[in-house]
This record gives sequence, structure tokens and C-alpha cells, in this order.
Amino acid sequence: MGLLILGATNVPWELDSAIRRRFEKRVYIPLPEVSARLVMLRLHLGDTPNNLTEEQFETVAEAADGASGADMNILVREALMVPLRTCQQAKQFMPLEKEGKSYLTPCLEYPSCHRCPPKLNSDKEGEDYTCNACGAKRMALWDVEGDQLLVPDIDMSCFLETLKHSHSSVGASELTKFTEWTSQFGEDGV
Repeated sequence: MGLLILGATNVPWELDSAIRRRFEKRVYIPLPEVSARLVMLRLHLGDTPNNLTEEQFETVAEAADGASGADMNILVREALMVPLRTCQQAKQFMPLEKEGKSYLTPCLEYPSCHRCPPKLNSDKEGEDYTCNACGAKRMALWDVEGDQLLVPDIDMSCFLETLKHSHSSVGASELTKFTEWTSQFGEDGV
């Protein structure tokens, strides 16, 4: 028995009739619903530290309407990169104590406060430029020791940033074509 499972990444209309006849079942699996996208979000995020609430997970799953399973994978991977990019782009790092150990975490804004010393051309290499008001240290990522870096947890802002630039890899016209092909040659897998 041959089984052809149709999804958003297959193009069954390109099969000629001789090959199509070899498949006894031709099943169309539609794009994932909100509940499936929610499960995919959790699976792809795994045990990565995050600050997402249940409502925020649901909001992201709803916002990813029209996304395929592969699109969901890419969405999560891109969201995971946001804190790393924050570290790379940071111009200041804030000292932080966690579980009795000292860390440096990137400041989201530069300057961290209105009293932070501005970067000047006359600044000397290797000199300490720590703000007396907020405590932020002016430095770049490569100046932070590896075991001192505290990368921010994944939060809703990571997904909001990623959703701004993400697009479904499946177009509405393709979905219509799948539906038409399924009604003529296959069966619905829902």
C-alpha cells in the first residue's frame, strides 16, 4: 500500500497520473492549528530559561497564524537569538549577584541612565568607566569573562521582535491549490 501525505512543503500537482495512481491514499495535512503551534513552541523552546506566562505562550501561538511546523521552528530559533544579539550590541553591562556569584548582564539601553559617562574620543583603553549613579560598566561583550556573562532569559519581547520580521512560508494561493487538489485526488487528514 502506498501512502502520500500532502503538506505545505509537498507539491502533489507536479506528480503525473501514473505515479499518483501508485499511492492508494493521498492525505492532506493542513497547517497546524493554534493548539498545535502552542505545543511546537514549547517543544522547540525546551528547557531554555524563559519568563513567558501561559497567556503569552498562547498569544505567540495565535500570532503565528498560517505558520507551518518548520516556520514555528524558525520562529523559536530566531527568538532564542534575540538575547544573544542584545549581548553583542550592548555598550554597558550591569553587575548582578545571583546565587552568591557575580555576573554581568547587558543593559538594554545606552546610556543606562542620564548620569552615565559618555564615550569620548579621549577615553583611555582599559580604564574603568562605571557609572556612579546606576553602576553600569561601559564595556563590550568581548571584555566580559565567559563565566561572568548572564544572558537575559527569553521573554515576550523576544517573540514580539521576531514576529515583526517572520512570515509564513506558505502562501494563501498555495493553500487553495492544496485544497482543490485534495478534493479531486485525495482525502482530508483532519
